[in-house]
Amino acid sequence: DTYFSVIKKKKSALNTVEMSILYKKSTIYSKPVAKIEIGRLVLIKKCNINWCNVSSGKYKGWVLKKFLWGKTN
Repeated sequence: DTYFSVIKKKKSALNTVEMSILYKKSTIYSKPVAKIEIGRLVLIKKCNINWCNVSSGKYKGWVLKKFLWGKTN
């Protein structure tokens, strides 16, 4: 499992939803920063109950936790 070994080493996850939205803050009313493709690897900085603060490439922001697969806790 290539994906699993990558996820295991760093706090990261894969986006599981087609074109989920990366927001500036942890609310859907915040400014959208980018759209994340399905299968895209994101690095996790921190998570709360419903959201994770992530980075992917040159983008940083918040994505709904339920859209991620990996170690989000």
